[in-house]
Formats: sequence, structure tokens, C-alpha cells
Amino acid sequence: MDRRRRYGRKIKKTRNLYRRKKSAGQKVFGTVMLVIAAAAIAFLGFCIGKPLLDYIGSIGKNEPAEWTPEASYSARSETASAEPPADTAEPVQVTESTTLLTDSEVSGIFETADTKQSVGTNQPHSTSAPENDSDTSVTPSGYDALISMEAPASALSNSSSLSAVIAKAKSGGYNSVVIQLKDKNGYFRYKTSIESVADTDLMTGTMTLEEIMRVFNENNMVPIAEIAVLADEKGCETFTDMSYKCLDAPDTSWLDYSERPPKRWANPDKDATREYFANITGELGSAGFEHILLTDVIFPNFQNYDTVYIASKYFAPERYMMLYNVVKAGNTIEMKASDVIGDEFGRTAEVLKDTSQLRNNKIALVISRGDLPTDSGYPADAKALVETVLSLAEKKAGGLPIVPVIDGSGFDDAEKSKITAALAVLGYESFIMR
Repeated sequence: MDRRRRYGRKIKKTRNLYRRKKSAGQKVFGTVMLVIAAAAIAFLGFCIGKPLLDYIGSIGKNEPAEWTPEASYSARSETASAEPPADTAEPVQVTESTTLLTDSEVSGIFETADTKQSVGTNQPHSTSAPENDSDTSVTPSGYDALISMEAPASALSNSSSLSAVIAKAKSGGYNSVVIQLKDKNGYFRYKTSIESVADTDLMTGTMTLEEIMRVFNENNMVPIAEIAVLADEKGCETFTDMSYKCLDAPDTSWLDYSERPPKRWANPDKDATREYFANITGELGSAGFEHILLTDVIFPNFQNYDTVYIASKYFAPERYMMLYNVVKAGNTIEMKASDVIGDEFGRTAEVLKDTSQLRNNKIALVISRGDLPTDSGYPADAKALVETVLSLAEKKAGGLPIVPVIDGSGFDDAEKSKITAALAVLGYESFIMR
């Protein structure tokens, strides 16, 4: 009794208290179920495990592709198809062509399609090709539309640099390149033959127009010559007769103090200015440049205090008539979209006030997110923005053909693809990617 109190009650433990003998049928059933479970596990492992391992192994291997024009914009020529570039170098700008175009080719670059869909009735204007006896001025054939990129200034360093830029544009799906031959300061980026300019500091380029044309022709690409017109600080410093003059000092050039540093502007009302730009566009045409893009066909940003210093006619409502003195027939004039579609024509679109004065000219409409911000009421979606702007612009363009110029700095690659797809649907066969 004492031992039981001390050590407690003994309990007998048995294993498998409820185990019963299994029947033969139960054993067979269990074996079958085990086989089925094993097969199910193997099947799931094949269906899920392998793709999962492949996905894990592919992480970090896929690089984003560089944006190139949509397939619907592929240039139609014997050498048109090319792979997109593997690297991303300086942006290349494309412009239109040179020499001896057929009637169908002339309507290429700065024109819209013959069949517009939903953006109005804007029809392309045809231009006649100037006579040219130069064997080097042969426009590449086979292009129904010009898909252009803008070249960096360094492209005109030498023939090799220009060839490299053109090759990159071509591999990216473009068939034309815009090259700026005269910049906003008035410098010539090519070796001009204009006698009054050739011996001055205005000429900074070393390639002649013939050399530039030869590189384009060898690559079966179309050049578009871009020249800044009335923004010409250095030109007006060298040729003072082109500048605005002060009322109280007729020999003194007026300076635009809204710019820093203050700058001179070419005056479109001066004979010297008209002659100067006639010489430039004439030289380009003789070299075979069929397509010329004019920028800065504008007046200075005059301030109220400037009325004291320069003639009142430069502030009059009809001053826009002076601009037609420097706009040659057939050339394309660059304008900001907001200036075209506003209630009143803005500074860059002032030349549209009398489209009867524009003979076979075209509009290069710059569509920029910075110029058309969402907080000002413009659509946030890139495709909707382009569709809206082009619809409004056609109503204000007076029938002049429009070439969209897409400012790529405000749109990512996905948005660029949406934009080019929208342009194709709307009937714009040519455009410039900046």
C-alpha cells in the first residue's frame, strides 16, 4: 500500500489499440489509390514545375527592344527591310529627299495620304522638281511615304559620321533623315558656295552639299534640309542690313532683350533678308535638295517697350504679310501645334493668316507634350492627343498638307508606337520623329 502511494497507479499501454485486420479488397483498393496519387503528382510536376523553372531561369535575360516605326510604315524599296538597331545612339533626324523625283515621289515626304480617314479633307500638294544637271543628285526611288528622323549636329562632321547616322536610321526603319544645314544662330553647317558667306565665320561646316548628297544617294536615303530663317543672330551681326533698326539710330541694330543674351533678328521686310534666303534656298535646290524645312519663320517676341525703339508697322495686325517674303513656294514651314489650333494663330503659325499667299507649301506640325500639357486640357493619352490635335489643325490649315513632327522627348516607346499606329489609321503616310 505504501509502495502504491509512492509510485502511483500502474497503467498498461498497448500499441494500435484500434487496429483491425484489413480485408484483401481493402488492400487492393489502397494500392490502386496510391498509384493514382503518384501519377497525379508526376503530371502536376511536369505541367507546373518545368514552366516555373524556365521562367525563373529567364529572369534578367530579356532586354527591352528599341522603338522603331510600326510595320505599316516600312519603306517600299528593294532594300527597305532592315532589322532594328541593337543599341541606342544619338537621336537621328530624317528629312526629305533630293533631286529628280517623279510626280508620285514628290508628294512623299511632307505630305499626308491621298485618302484621309476621319481627320478632314486635307489633300497633298504636288511640287515640280527643279532641273538639275548634276549626276550626284538622283533621288532614291520606290518610296511612297517618307518616315524621317532628325540627325544630330555631329552627323555633318565628315562623310563617315553622316554615313553612320544614315545607316542607323535605315536599320531603324526610316527612309529619310532631317539635317539642319543652318542653325538658329545663323551658322552654316556645310561648306557653302555663297560668296558673301564663304569667307566669314558663319561657315562652320566642312562638307559641301555635293558630298552630303552623295552619301545620301549611296545609301538610297532621302535628305531633308532644315534651315532656321529669321532667328539669325550671327548672320545679322555679319550682314547688318538684314536686322531691325532703331528709330533714333538708323545704323544701329535693334536687340531683343527678352532673350539672354540679347540677340538680333533678321527682318523679313528688308531686301537684304529676302536676297539672303533666296540665295540659300537656291543653292540647296541646285544641289538637289527637293525638300526644305523652314523653322523660325516668325517675328521676335516684341515687348511693349519696344514700340519706342522700332517702327510701328512691326506691331500692326497686317505685319504677317512680311513673312511671305522669305517663304519660297514648295517649302515646308514648321509650326507648334498649339499655335495652329488656338483661338488665334500663335507666333509660329502667324504665316497662316493668309494661306492664299502660300504656294504649294506644307505645315510641319510639331506635336509636343511640353507644348500640349494635360493640365491645360489636352488629352493625357498619347493616341487621343495626336488624334485631337490633327483633327483641329486640319480645320485651321486652310487646306495645306500637314506632316506630323513627333517630339519624342515627351513620349515613351509604347506611346510612340500608339502614335504611329494612329497616324497610319488617319492616313498620314509621312511623319518626322524628333
